[in-house]
Amino acid sequence: MNLKCKILIFGLFLTLLFISACSGSSKTDTDNVLPEEYYTDMFDWNSHKGLSDTKLGRGINLGNYLEAPRDSSDDGEGAWTGGRKLEREDITRIAEAGFAHIRIPCRWTDYMSSTAPYEIIEVNGYSRLDRVKEIIGWAHEENLKVVINTHHYNEMFYLEGDLSLDEHKERLNALWNRLSKEFKLADYPSENLIFELLNEPHENIGYDDWNEMIANLTKIIWQDNAAYQTNGDVKRIIMIGTANWGGVPGLYKLNLPDTINPKNTIITVHYYEPFHFTHQGAEWSEGASDWIGTRWLGSESERKPLIDLFADIEKWNTKGFEIYVGEFGVYSKYADKTDQKAWTAFICRESERRNYSWAYWEYASGFGAYDPLNGTWRSWLKDALIPKD
Repeated sequence: MNLKCKILIFGLFLTLLFISACSGSSKTDTDNVLPEEYYTDMFDWNSHKGLSDTKLGRGINLGNYLEAPRDSSDDGEGAWTGGRKLEREDITRIAEAGFAHIRIPCRWTDYMSSTAPYEIIEVNGYSRLDRVKEIIGWAHEENLKVVINTHHYNEMFYLEGDLSLDEHKERLNALWNRLSKEFKLADYPSENLIFELLNEPHENIGYDDWNEMIANLTKIIWQDNAAYQTNGDVKRIIMIGTANWGGVPGLYKLNLPDTINPKNTIITVHYYEPFHFTHQGAEWSEGASDWIGTRWLGSESERKPLIDLFADIEKWNTKGFEIYVGEFGVYSKYADKTDQKAWTAFICRESERRNYSWAYWEYASGFGAYDPLNGTWRSWLKDALIPKD
């Protein structure tokens, strides 16, 4: 090789080295570009966990623990969490991390009779009611507020089994009638325990059905059980979501009874947009394997449709209800960690900007902020949810 070729090769080497060095210190089209302020405590919620601005502040869902169908294990708990059941230390850990409340998604109907009067029953010596009371007790000892709900009422949504839709509605009425008697206002103050009527009504529960059910359920809680759930002007605070899977557009289909006002009711929406990003590879979502690799970089164009959804909420909320973003999260199995952190921080800070309380989905499973195998919080999610400064 002659000298001229050696010089050309050496020059090419220096050029490539320079390009490589530059690429390591500058943004590319696949880097996250969310403004850094979203990773900070922009609205000073750290000192009060959001409770100075909202009833519920920052929270986390105890997802998958009390949701699994009973036939998958003796009591259902653990079937969707690799056999792990909630322990007292989980609640302590959540409180110490800086959250203000927990949401307990609960499948009640596997622990109810299928014939009138639709009683809550024990199964093989297991009482779902006692278990929920135990967890609520742990939470209140840690000064955590609690939201309990009716989750996965699939028999009603898809008309599984022998009951008609009207019979399932009566069964849900019976559940809240019993829970109203079990969780008396005198023992469980309204500011500490919230009743969420039904998670994500869909399929056979359309908008009109849901409005009818809201009217019936609020009557059962506040009027039929007034001795337990009202005290003068104080009522049990309830939480109402939207039909068609809890999305923002369903707000405009709500027809709320006159008894509902911002003092006694919180309105909840769920936020999983863009769905192909948040649910990429999710085994329960049809076609999700095709979405693997979907990015969310936090660009202005990616933020805009999410801001537009927040604007739709603001436009609807003329009466000033507390808005609760009761579920939001990104399935962790395939999502890029930096994207997951960015999207999560963005939803949190934009919620806090508007004084919306929120609950991340979820604690320690497929979307989990906590890794139960390693016994540590997933730092990129923890820092997005509760910034260090």
